[in-house]
Amino acid sequence: MSFEEIRGQDQVIRLLQNALKNGRVAHAYCFAGPEGAGKKKAAIEWAKALNCENPASAPCDRCRSCRRISNGNHPDITILAPEGASIKIEQVRELQRRFSFTPPEEVTRVVILHQAETLTLQAANSLLKFLEEPVARMVAVLITEQVHSLLPTILSRCQLLRFRPLPPVLIESSLVEAGVDPANARIAAHLVSGVEAAEKLAGDDKFAPVCERMIKWMGEIPSGKSNPLVEIQTVWLADFDPGEMNLLLDLSLLWLRDLLNERLGVTGDSVFVGWKESRRHQASRWTISGLLNGMEAVIQARQALAGPVQPQAVLERMVLAMQGGPKHVVSRRSPFQTSG
Repeated sequence: MSFEEIRGQDQVIRLLQNALKNGRVAHAYCFAGPEGAGKKKAAIEWAKALNCENPASAPCDRCRSCRRISNGNHPDITILAPEGASIKIEQVRELQRRFSFTPPEEVTRVVILHQAETLTLQAANSLLKFLEEPVARMVAVLITEQVHSLLPTILSRCQLLRFRPLPPVLIESSLVEAGVDPANARIAAHLVSGVEAAEKLAGDDKFAPVCERMIKWMGEIPSGKSNPLVEIQTVWLADFDPGEMNLLLDLSLLWLRDLLNERLGVTGDSVFVGWKESRRHQASRWTISGLLNGMEAVIQARQALAGPVQPQAVLERMVLAMQGGPKHVVSRRSPFQTSG
């Protein structure tokens, strides 16, 4: 691992390297951004760079210090993560106890806090005092996906570095390099924001069958028949967990987008690259307005699933909305609204 392997975050890496080169390392950083953007990897590489025995703008990955940090057994690198729902004051006090002695002169202690927004108020205040009165050279890295949930007093003492979401093309290429089937890699890269999450999704034995079944299901909806409604209960609810319904809807939205691009003559932007004939056949059965309204129905269903509703009812209403007339027009009134 090295800074170069943290893809899509060139600006953040450049700022860190310049700080090291110019001797202007801050005492605290906040790495903020979406899951899978490389924040955790960057924090480890930053700890290695600060303690590398061969000083440069990047860790050497060969010296004893770099190897110990990579292996997670460096005594002056501490990682805090929530115990249960939060990072508690007892964890911060233990950190203070561990860091109460003076380390060797060449060592920069690094403390990395995962999900820093979960710090309790007591823990945050204790950490704040610890940051302001370190007993030796130390750098803190707070990692968060919810930067606005951090206490302002904590955030104001950190240099904020924002990590951008990885573009699908970077995620896709990383998965293909790791040996993932290119067709599955492309789809997974458009569903989640990080390489690890996309690799896990694409590697699931259910992933490819779900894609195939979804495409077949979507192909039956324009007929206006009851088969797609029956399959909600006999296929989707029978074989898949309720939590997988979101995946079904996300895949459906991507598929409808591909069909829309097919109708519009847009080339080179397909997500489902392995289903060219299915795209062409199904797109011919829809009008452009029907596809737009179908996408709207899927989005509404996705939103509805976040509430206290039955997945079967949500999916049935979505299918009925998509079958709403010869042009598949969806009413502007949400089909998922309930009385009262």
